[in-house]
Amino acid sequence: MLVTGAAGFVGGALVRRLRARGATVVGVDIRGPFEFADITDPGDVVGLVVRLKPRAIVHAAARVDDRGALSAFVRVNVEGTRNLVHAALSGDVERLVHLSSIVVVGLSPGVAGRMDARGSDGRPLVFDTGSPYFDTKARAEQVVREAMAQDGLPAVIIRPGDVYGLGSQPWVQRPLALMRRRVPLLIDGGRGLIAHTWIDNLVDALVLALGSREALGEVLTITDGSDSTTYGEYFSRLAAAGDAPRPRGRVSRRVALGLVGGVERACSVLRISPPFTRHAIEYVCRRATYPISRARAVLGYEPAVTLDEGMRRLAEQLRRGEPAAMES
Repeated sequence: MLVTGAAGFVGGALVRRLRARGATVVGVDIRGPFEFADITDPGDVVGLVVRLKPRAIVHAAARVDDRGALSAFVRVNVEGTRNLVHAALSGDVERLVHLSSIVVVGLSPGVAGRMDARGSDGRPLVFDTGSPYFDTKARAEQVVREAMAQDGLPAVIIRPGDVYGLGSQPWVQRPLALMRRRVPLLIDGGRGLIAHTWIDNLVDALVLALGSREALGEVLTITDGSDSTTYGEYFSRLAAAGDAPRPRGRVSRRVALGLVGGVERACSVLRISPPFTRHAIEYVCRRATYPISRARAVLGYEPAVTLDEGMRRLAEQLRRGEPAAMES
């Protein structure tokens, strides 16, 4: 079995779990002590698949950020996925599990919860949010879906929510750093809804997806199953777990977007990366929900770790000073 993005947060957690279960796993990345392969190089990817002949591939590699040039995201997220799909079709791969994201359906609450006739998440992909990460993840999922429909690619698409745990840059490390600097995080009063997903719950789902015949051809959303946790509640719990000051200061969405827009323009002139983006502000203000009913029905997935338990485990890991995995 191959796991791309093995040096990252999700890929690394999956590799550790599979090896603990006795599986033969080859972790693939351009970082760390793994099999080196650059997914943006078609020859690298095809050569790897031809040489190792994996029966299954989990594609967890991605450029994960809300800042940077669109071309860099296209190269990794879209073309990298296209290269992997081509290699899987050229070899004898029996299953590709593709890690997509809930961001591929956009941020509008008006479509939240809409399902297709089979109960799969039937919301259309959104390609024009202006976020290089959101838009290229949608295009990457489209590449996989087209290969499933047109070429018979045996694949499962998993759309994780907001994945947190030790090593999560967007949902643990970065917000803790901001709270310690007393940067206001409660945009719009912290009323936006977070689709929190404990890392071990996601890994549970990925293991199930690797072994389920019924999962082939499915698009499955994975979260902790809660649709009512606000960002205000999440950041307050995170502050307690990380021994950081509670989030304070309430900034309206309109004011936050105006301030961040100005910072983005200034950073563009200076050719430096902005600390925040307008897409990040919009994301934490969203009120969309993401049902996991299809994952429950197809995989038998049931989130084992609640937010309370996840935060308890995270607090213990932070107190012990455990090293964090790199973000994929």
